Amino acid sequence: IHRLEFLGDALLDFLVTRHVFVNYNQNVTPGKVTDIRQDLSNNGRIAYILVACDLHKKILHNSTDLFSQISSYAGDEDLFPKDQSTDEYLSKWMNLAYLNKRKTSISIYDLDQWADSTAPKALAGVFEALVGAIFLDSGNCLATVWRVIEPLLRKYIDQSIIHPNLNPIRSFSEHGGKLIKESIDKGGDTQMAVCIVQMPNGSLFEGRDVNKKLAKANACRKAMKQHQHNENMFQQTG
Repeated sequence: IHRLEFLGDALLDFLVTRHVFVNYNQNVTPGKVTDIRQDLSNNGRIAYILVACDLHKKILHNSTDLFSQISSYAGDEDLFPKDQSTDEYLSKWMNLAYLNKRKTSISIYDLDQWADSTAPKALAGVFEALVGAIFLDSGNCLATVWRVIEPLLRKYIDQSIIHPNLNPIRSFSEHGGKLIKESIDKGGDTQMAVCIVQMPNGSLFEGRDVNKKLAKANACRKAMKQHQHNENMFQQTG
């Protein structure tokens, strides 16, 4: 499965890059394409898509720990509300016109809540392996792979094109944040990269992921979401 996962990751990078340049060539820069590719590599993004499609129910394994982790993640009603389909939920919260009509304190970073770093790593790995398997089973046909996965990624890509703060690390840096510590946590079955960042007001935020780059992005995303929340609260009381 690791070979399929590696292949699927590479295929996702290429297919998303090609799609963005072909369909949005007048609206994006190479830098934004890089942001989109980097953000899609976030385990939480891919895990969310897998669970939203109920594909997590098809995973065969014999691990009580993994079962508990997946059940906890998939049962989070903030991420996967039971009273509506995931497609309806995403369509609503990714519609910026809808957000602008609502005079609320909802943060634009709430759109990124489904990049939650608590998502089990196995979910993202299975999704990438599926992409790799489709490629091999279709006789190495890129068109077939894209025909299968494009409907799953469409809303994500559309949101990424219009989202001005896609790169959390850049936004964090522009707001005066700084890196405090990077380390590797070797506890448990797999080692995880850990990153701690600090906002100018002294608040600390921790991110975890499979490598330091993604861990830093998770930490910065949390910091910027809290920053936006604080700004909205100040505006309401001001």
